[in-house]
Amino acid sequence: MSEALTPADAFVVAPDGTPRPERRLAANRVGLPGVLMQAVAQISPTLGIFYTISFNTGQAGITAPLTYLLAFILCLTLAVPLGGLARRLPSAGGYYTYVSEGLGPKTGYMVGWLYGASVALVPAALAAFTGAVLHDELNAEYHFGLPWWVYAVAILALCLFVAYRGIVISARFMLTMGMYEIVIGMGLALTGVINPGPGGVTARGFLPSHIGSSSGFFLAVVLSIFAFTGFESAANIAEESRSPRRYVPRAIVGSVALMGIFYVFCAWGLQVGWGVNNLGALANSPTAPAFALGHRLWAGAWVLILIALLNSGIGVCIACTTSSTRTLFSMARSGGLPRWLSSVHPTHRTPYRAVTLQFGTVIVLLVAMGVPLGAVNMFNLFGTTGTLTYVLIYGLGNVAAWRYFRTVAKDEFSVIKHVAFPVIATAALLYIAYKSYIPLPAAPVVYAPVIVGVYVASGAGFLIWALQPARRAWMRHAGVMETLTATPQETHSTGGANGLAGEGIAGGANQVLQAAEEDRSE
Repeated sequence: MSEALTPADAFVVAPDGTPRPERRLAANRVGLPGVLMQAVAQISPTLGIFYTISFNTGQAGITAPLTYLLAFILCLTLAVPLGGLARRLPSAGGYYTYVSEGLGPKTGYMVGWLYGASVALVPAALAAFTGAVLHDELNAEYHFGLPWWVYAVAILALCLFVAYRGIVISARFMLTMGMYEIVIGMGLALTGVINPGPGGVTARGFLPSHIGSSSGFFLAVVLSIFAFTGFESAANIAEESRSPRRYVPRAIVGSVALMGIFYVFCAWGLQVGWGVNNLGALANSPTAPAFALGHRLWAGAWVLILIALLNSGIGVCIACTTSSTRTLFSMARSGGLPRWLSSVHPTHRTPYRAVTLQFGTVIVLLVAMGVPLGAVNMFNLFGTTGTLTYVLIYGLGNVAAWRYFRTVAKDEFSVIKHVAFPVIATAALLYIAYKSYIPLPAAPVVYAPVIVGVYVASGAGFLIWALQPARRAWMRHAGVMETLTATPQETHSTGGANGLAGEGIAGGANQVLQAAEEDRSE
């Protein structure tokens, strides 16, 4: 199959055929490691394991490692259909593009907005939580007492700098920080296995016969699924990837596989290092068990674990900024949001206006909600909000995958990939939504559905704006992409932008879509 992809020329060519390079992201800048680590960083490895192992141990006891293994398998049922869509429809829009193609532009618009808006706000809560952990640990150990919000603002400022300067520096940051935190997490788990606590080294945690409460076990499984959220963000840097049709699907599935191995081994190693005969203390640990274990096994070097947590917090903030701003940029570029959001920096080739708006919004949110509620309460509130929002996004993405491969890409339709997997994953998502809110949590987490309602209402308001007669042209372009692998010069030489100039937008779009079909048939 040829690697050249077809564009919606309206994105990069004006109606008179004039090239529009100001709407082109930096193409061919990121290889497979960078795309993979975009997904891994948004999953947030050390945060994911360090702050779920206590809950999962409380629910599943010694079989907590098995809950991560089953969650990994369930997440593959989400990742595999999404990877198929990413291969067929590479675009900075991600879910906006996929759902528009599968279920229509209006539904795609709402899903794109839910993803772009909700993920854009995640850095406020993650930076606040990371700042709070830094404050507590540094104050307790070294009597160094800067307020948590100082750390949070510094993290967000760093994210602004990295996201503004370009995808290459973002990828390098995420690759370096992601590898560090994976090495530290695996190293701590390995140390725990080498120096086990009471009960010694055992593999009982992987045996179903040791499951105590089935309800607690399966609750831990379904809630562990959300320790994997973020794998989808690889899709949003497709237009900046060197081989999006190959690299993005590999990164989506590969990040889930990598995190599955990481979570399972770390959960086992942390439990063994703590002591399988004393798991009640692990489940009720007042701080992250990794810190307590690090103090015992690594002595003064425990601070490496704190640095890994800081890396994880920074990495997820950068990754969320990247994926959310690309989604909103794509929506604006097609005309669904105000056009000024689609501007690309002339030097760095980043959606700098979307990045700047996102930074200003999270700073306001940090002050307006983080200061009065407290960092941990804000984190818990937006964690539950994100869970409920992701249920909608992933659920509609599953339906879109089924319909797209059932009606458009019929040659690739698979009952396993596009029926069984989406049904299993969607059922798990609905159960997660139920268990996340029933029984009702305490305030402020109880207000999470209100925030989801604000996301939906604001998206509906923007959709009404976008459906005005003078603005409806975006609906023709919501599911098509700009050239991903050709530079403007290459496009010219292959009859791209300039070759389409004489026929205008409509004719050019028909031409490139016809080329797409020819490309698929090769």
